[in-house]
Amino acid sequence: MKRIRGEEQPGFLDILQTWLPHQPWFPQGIGRYTLTRTGGLRLPTPEGDADQRLFLEMHVFDVEHAEGTERIAVPVALRSRPSALAGKTAFIGKLSTPDFGEVWLYDGARDRAFLSAWLEMARRRQGSRNGRSKGEAFGDFASWEPFTVKLRRTAGEPKSRPVTRTVVTPEHAQEEAAAEDKVVVEFIRRPSVERRESFDTVLTLTQARSRTISRVLGIVSGAWENRALAYDEENIAWEMGDLAVIRDGLTQSPNGWHLAKTALAQAEPFAEKAREMGRSLGNLHADLAGSFGSYPQSADQLRSMAKNAQQALEQQWQAVREDFDEDESADLSEVIDSMDQQLGEAEEPLMLQRIHGDLSLQHVHRPGQDGWVFHEEGGMVNHALPLRDVVTMLMSFAALVMESASEIPSEDGAKKPVNYGRWYEETSQAFIEGYRQSDVESTGIDSVLFRAAMLAEALDLFGRWQGQWVFRPSMLMQTEG
Repeated sequence: MKRIRGEEQPGFLDILQTWLPHQPWFPQGIGRYTLTRTGGLRLPTPEGDADQRLFLEMHVFDVEHAEGTERIAVPVALRSRPSALAGKTAFIGKLSTPDFGEVWLYDGARDRAFLSAWLEMARRRQGSRNGRSKGEAFGDFASWEPFTVKLRRTAGEPKSRPVTRTVVTPEHAQEEAAAEDKVVVEFIRRPSVERRESFDTVLTLTQARSRTISRVLGIVSGAWENRALAYDEENIAWEMGDLAVIRDGLTQSPNGWHLAKTALAQAEPFAEKAREMGRSLGNLHADLAGSFGSYPQSADQLRSMAKNAQQALEQQWQAVREDFDEDESADLSEVIDSMDQQLGEAEEPLMLQRIHGDLSLQHVHRPGQDGWVFHEEGGMVNHALPLRDVVTMLMSFAALVMESASEIPSEDGAKKPVNYGRWYEETSQAFIEGYRQSDVESTGIDSVLFRAAMLAEALDLFGRWQGQWVFRPSMLMQTEG
């Protein structure tokens, strides 16, 4: 049977141009635009689909508009009839073709047959003969059972990046499959030849068998023309980049914010889970140091960091000092003056390395009864102190407590009474204990830089809540380490 090529069918681009502006990952506010196909690939049709005229395509387009050119990737399933294997939410439009009759277009990121073929391309490490597309498998993904069109799929949690996430449960998995039995397919809607540094870091940790991150299981790459680099129509400049990434399903398990908030609402302790979380964060930092190295601060770096810490602390204090009563203000002024002096006298260099930098309870997930895994959405910071992540995690707990304390109880009084200050104190102390018990070098959290960062962030949180605070100020100063 002759193959349909979507881009050759009259009206194909018109239907896409009607559908694209309504997609959250499409460049917004660009006005009138034109589509030009610059690359892509075609997938073999998997067995088991009832549609005998099913064709699967990945298209890479240049979106040309008044302000410039954007690149997008659009996976498409072309079907001869409506299909439950795709679903109504994936429907793009319908064509009437002279040779094949009606053709129904579906978003391949949600179409089961497309997902099956895509996963198999990575799992089996398939590629095109011309080298312009390839699938890669990492870890034990190549030994997984084959994916079929009977897989189950749900839309993944939306993120800020222009990707489409689909959570896939293989056919052989149980109905209530555990997170480790699922995979997450991330279709990269704005492909580039450059990989995000944070993703490259996770890929390295995956290959180092780190158990603290959501692993990369596979990658599918493809090629497209870069017309800006082409000499003429006969000498095409080709570029290649990732079109989709396949991850394990561990981040589909509950995140730290949800679990901690539930515990707080039910007046239940969270200390043991926080201890495991701190240990997991420390092991993540140890894995990063082992994979990318670490080195002590130079004298100039230490002085510069101490000076920045002094300025940040002073700015935060000046912004909120009037919101404290006279006695509290006097006590805090004395603490800050002492801390300022200690920062000026700091001589012990700390270890710099690659870290995430802005981790919070939203970035950590608990896939089972033990341990936590982190997702890299917070980005990577090079040549930074690991204590930065410890501070942002502890302040994430503090922000959660403030939010929970401000909520109005329901009419049935379901909200249980809780001592918020004690809950935070026990939780944060357990988190730090867990971090110390990990494989990481933890001297950073004994330093004045850590205490200064904690106090500056606490004062900032105090200001954001208009001077309302459920703790005694001393409970967040960390002045005793």
